[in-house]
Amino acid sequence: MPIDFPMPGAETMPSTQNPDAPIGARQARKITKEFAARLARKERGPDPHVRRESFDVEDRRARVFRPIGDGTKAGAMSWIDCILKVARDYDDLERMKGGARPLGHTAIAVLEVLRGRRGRKRIPIDFRTGRLDPMIDTIAEAVALARITVVRALAKLKAKGFLSWVRRTMKTGQDGQFAPQRRQTSNAYFFDLAAMPTHVRQRLRDLVEAGRRSRVARAAAVPAEPPPPAPPQNAGLRAALKALGDRLPGANTTSSPAIPHQG
Repeated sequence: MPIDFPMPGAETMPSTQNPDAPIGARQARKITKEFAARLARKERGPDPHVRRESFDVEDRRARVFRPIGDGTKAGAMSWIDCILKVARDYDDLERMKGGARPLGHTAIAVLEVLRGRRGRKRIPIDFRTGRLDPMIDTIAEAVALARITVVRALAKLKAKGFLSWVRRTMKTGQDGQFAPQRRQTSNAYFFDLAAMPTHVRQRLRDLVEAGRRSRVARAAAVPAEPPPPAPPQNAGLRAALKALGDRLPGANTTSSPAIPHQG
């Protein structure tokens, strides 16, 4: 009968897995997330440090930027003012009904920063293309709030349809190496008003249309400069006028005559 001899040092090696040991809170959360991800059919990519549902910046699914308003500076600024007004009014109205504010002051402040209306530092936004991709730390610095507060504010804005985004990644340039192939980068922010409450979305459309009509009316009210007088069509008349102009005093001089010294 064969005898199993223990490996040297086996008696001093602690067991790394104990089926009877209780599961820690962190491990339980990990198991729950993995199970929920499988139910939602969300698969993690080959890089474990990249968040789920992230797309490379060159992927068409990450190209979500859209023009702000009509893409012009005037149209974009008017559209931004409209959506900020709608957000404030919606927040105040729900509060007046006796409920909690659906956005709150911090979420509106974050929205104002992203729209270029406030902040310690301006976050660049391209009105024509709609490009808006600041880091969360940049937003937190601009609005002077903690990072976790900004994350919660962004979640509220997304839940009510005032903002949306896509997670993005970038290639690390280490192809073929035993190293991470992608790294997380900033989100691509855009507006998808489908998640807005119906009455809020309609209010926004009404304000945007009123602003457009106002800009058109102001442009029509500005008097246009009169066109220059057309030259005479008669060749003889043109020649006569030219000859008359040539005979006028100083017509052929290029500078004013010297003023005699008086003294």
